[in-house]
Amino acid sequence: MPELPEIETIRNGLRRFILNQEIDSFLLRDKKLNLSSANLKFIKSNSFSEVERVGKMLVFPFSSGDFRLLIHLKMTGQLVFCPRNNKIAVIGGHSDKKSSFLDCGNFKHIRLEIVFKSGDRLLLNDTRRFAYIKLVNTEEFLKIKERFGLEPVNEFFSWNDFKKIILSRPNKNIKAFLLDQSLIAGIGNIYADEILFASSVSPFVRVSDLSSIQVKIIFLNIKRILKLAVKKRGTTFSDYITAEGESGGFLKMLKVYGRTGANCKKCSGPIKKVKVAGRGTHYCPKCQG
Repeated sequence: MPELPEIETIRNGLRRFILNQEIDSFLLRDKKLNLSSANLKFIKSNSFSEVERVGKMLVFPFSSGDFRLLIHLKMTGQLVFCPRNNKIAVIGGHSDKKSSFLDCGNFKHIRLEIVFKSGDRLLLNDTRRFAYIKLVNTEEFLKIKERFGLEPVNEFFSWNDFKKIILSRPNKNIKAFLLDQSLIAGIGNIYADEILFASSVSPFVRVSDLSSIQVKIIFLNIKRILKLAVKKRGTTFSDYITAEGESGGFLKMLKVYGRTGANCKKCSGPIKKVKVAGRGTHYCPKCQG
């Protein structure tokens, strides 16, 4: 599932292309995506005034009317901008030295197609069909937003706020704490594992057993790792691509996630994978013992 860095990367990419473009048609290609005819009528001839993010969810306010379109990509959703020539320039290897073209006609699992007056399109491609869309008014949106916790890449994500929420959950496992979207929004399995490894903290430990120094280190690594992952445009294992069809560049920087059996980059011991808080968890028993 795309996490905060991936969704933030998609958000930043889409802002370059779709803002204030008049919508010509809003085509639902999958019956599981359900909007009323009144909603579809509202969307047509409208435009997106901004692209926002709440946790792992993309939010599209409209230029007119009291509504927002919410899109959650879930496991395999891809949200891709396709220019009118149907091809996206893709930079090869993140080197900015060579490029290729991704043909938008090759997407085989399109569930939503937004066509702009310009001929540009926005596609929701989703192999497993778990992604969802909702059209909500401001009151509904604020109620949904209340379910989400602190935004860890926000400039207002402070040490005092973090300390307050972590101290409020003393019996919670630290891995479960990091994954709890009602406490901190946007961290998923990949970055929880990387944050704990960077902090030399065991994924098994309870919050109440952490020292004050460990809590501070976790806080600093949340900010550092997520910001670095956004800078590298996220992590691609299989399905995630940016709005421009590019793979994320953080994969080669991973220290534990997806490296089961490989040598730890700190101590050379084997990376192990176990289940913690119901999720596959990668860690180094020696460095995080």
